[in-house]
Amino acid sequence: MIQITYRTLTPLTFLLILACGQDPVATAPDPAPPQTDQAPENTTPPQDDVAPPSEPESGSCAQTIANSFAPYSELVTAECGETYLHLHSPTGLPDPNPADPDERMMVGITRWILRVPAPYDYQWRIPLTPEWQYSITEASPKGPIAVAANGVPIFHYEARPDVATHIEHYDPGSDTVVQGELDHCGGHAGQGDDYHYHYAPICLLDRHDLTTPIAFGLDGAPVYFGTGGTNYYGNGKYNDVNHSPATPLDDCNSISDGNGGHKHYTTKEPPYLIGCHHGKVDPSLRIEPRPMRQQGATGPYGGRVGEASNTEVTNLILDSDGWYQLEHRAFTGSGTSGVRFRRTTEDCYDFDFREDISQPGVTESHCRSH
Repeated sequence: MIQITYRTLTPLTFLLILACGQDPVATAPDPAPPQTDQAPENTTPPQDDVAPPSEPESGSCAQTIANSFAPYSELVTAECGETYLHLHSPTGLPDPNPADPDERMMVGITRWILRVPAPYDYQWRIPLTPEWQYSITEASPKGPIAVAANGVPIFHYEARPDVATHIEHYDPGSDTVVQGELDHCGGHAGQGDDYHYHYAPICLLDRHDLTTPIAFGLDGAPVYFGTGGTNYYGNGKYNDVNHSPATPLDDCNSISDGNGGHKHYTTKEPPYLIGCHHGKVDPSLRIEPRPMRQQGATGPYGGRVGEASNTEVTNLILDSDGWYQLEHRAFTGSGTSGVRFRRTTEDCYDFDFREDISQPGVTESHCRSH
């Protein structure tokens, strides 16, 4: 397996790293030059005659890493294997402190399910060669269907875990995208106390090259950004961005790539990302963190865990001591309530539930079940 680590994201650095991983070739020592009174002739070719290093091969795994994942190397690392592209995201979270405060996780949600975006260590495997099928497979309503270029999982928009997801079964009442459950970047903390997207990862557009995939399905199919910017999603910054293909998209939100495969595009309308799969999906590639708090449990100061409560999430920050602080409008009356949480072991967290965010609240410890 070749490991590729990025620090300075230039083609030259990329190729030097690859070269460092090659085995040295043994050669015989050069014979000593004959003795002469004349100065040796300069045989070094002019700089213009030296061939420049080549770019990664078009369509290769190395090029995929350079194009799609390298810009987020502080969040996700990538390696090329023989069968899979291996992605490691130590937290499974986007940038916790982005430059634009409106792009912070959870901000803007108006129907909060009392879950928090706790870090989770993901080891993703994306097939390098999709196994294309003659018939489509419905996207799963439960668990991830794709991984964004920053290592964050992507789920289907359907909130119910046990229903058909073909677009003909669309029900806006269970569409997380239109029900106020997502932040300005298209994500939220789900039932596993994890963070994931249900919509185009719109906040990546600040630095993503839109000629490259913004995500990959678990079947290996690439997902390109087509449309997705609205006054809410992306805060109006990307409303006019349109990289949709001229060819109409099918029910899977995809078109043929001209080589027997398929590629998806994001849209402002359902199914938003991947409506169904043309490639075979191995269920073992799905990673679903276990929740830390019981579904339906009463919250320390109101609401029920896992069920939508009418409140607006106004902020989420990470401090220097490792505490995440999620703030929201109080369930009753005025003021700001919130939850503070910090990892204590690999699977366990301390929580501080504050009805008044400025005062200490109810402290609890919770662990992910196995």
